[in-house]
Amino acid sequence: MGSIRRRLLLSSLLVLAVFLGGTAVALDRAYRDSAEGALRARMRGEVFALLAAAELRAGKLDVPRGLHESRFEVPGSGRYAEISGDEGEVLWRSPSMVGLNLPFVRGLTPGRASWSRVRADGETLLVYSFGVGWEVQGSAARQFTFSVAARLDELGAEIGQFETTLLLWLGGAAGLLLLTQMLILHWGLRPLGQVAVDIKAIESGARDDLAGRYPAELTPLTHGLNALLRHERAQLLRQRNALADLAHSIKTPLAVLRNAAGAQSIEQAALINDAVARIDESVAYQVRRAAASGRATLTAAVPVAKVARRVMHGLDKVYADKRVAAELDDPAGGQFAGDEGDLYELLGCLLDNAYKWSERRVLLSLTSQADDGTAALELTVEDDGPGVPAPLRQAVLERGTRVDRRVAGEGIGLAVVRDIATAYGGRLAIDDSPQLGGARFTVHLPAG
Repeated sequence: MGSIRRRLLLSSLLVLAVFLGGTAVALDRAYRDSAEGALRARMRGEVFALLAAAELRAGKLDVPRGLHESRFEVPGSGRYAEISGDEGEVLWRSPSMVGLNLPFVRGLTPGRASWSRVRADGETLLVYSFGVGWEVQGSAARQFTFSVAARLDELGAEIGQFETTLLLWLGGAAGLLLLTQMLILHWGLRPLGQVAVDIKAIESGARDDLAGRYPAELTPLTHGLNALLRHERAQLLRQRNALADLAHSIKTPLAVLRNAAGAQSIEQAALINDAVARIDESVAYQVRRAAASGRATLTAAVPVAKVARRVMHGLDKVYADKRVAAELDDPAGGQFAGDEGDLYELLGCLLDNAYKWSERRVLLSLTSQADDGTAALELTVEDDGPGVPAPLRQAVLERGTRVDRRVAGEGIGLAVVRDIATAYGGRLAIDDSPQLGGARFTVHLPAG
């Protein structure tokens, strides 16, 4: 959920950055062109105003003071003007050019214009020159070049002020749009968050299905999950009921066979009893193995210590004559992500085996650890008994294998433990206990 929101926000931020960045560049470029175009238009107007003010008297050009552009009268004002003759001689300069020698274009033919950028006395100027032909009655035509120069730092300051204002407005717009986008994402992704909350409620056992009101886009998903949950529960119940019915139906025929064995000869009775025992062991094994449901969909985590204490309490009564000192070491509060009945079966088989073979002590340890990058629960049962010799460790995991027939049992408990661990994607390992000296059985299971 957080990942989706983060990706959408990053995508929105990227789109906003690209869009607003492109908008800022386009507006800045347009404003620059517009500002420079306006400056050029003003400079052309100044040339024509200068042309209108100038008079040719007795073959001599006269420009009166008090021009329309007052900055021509102020030295260093940033606005400069010049009039030159057809041979390039300077006929008039504005008072603002005192102390300056600007490289104006001269000798332009009538009607020809020239734009240029020049650098003079540390300033960058835009220069506009226009050629004029002046005809006076009774004399030959004269040619003049009217030139105007404008300092560009004023234009740069104007553009800089515009860029600052533009950045402030676009920055505010970006913040507002991003906030709006976050609110829209929060509102749009709320149904997914509700689904996540409902799934956690199912995992914790607070509810059985997704019963909330969801938008039409999520309805197929929630209906599918509910159907899957119902199907899984119904299938597990049918399997267990069928196996229970099977076991119950076989009990009577087996009892009849045992009674019939008493009427046979000793050899025949032994064969019948042996066959009945094998059938009984096989049915018991298959029933217990199939009862292990394996990892179920959206199951609530089961506290291992709670189940372990109940199992130990029952075994303390069964093996009361041995006075076994059983200990539970669970510093982290281990959680089992699976069916509580499977956990009872697994702990029951392991602890019963430990109680059976121990001298006086049994230790159950629970630790949580990282197993190949995945959280796992390690469950260890140790005893101070004779242990399991290395050559027999694989054999004791097979169904019906009993190392010592002097000890009562069916030889299927460890096989059931192995199958339950395998059903949950775990494993069972057997070695020697470094603490108690007997056998150590270690089961790796998914943690809650």
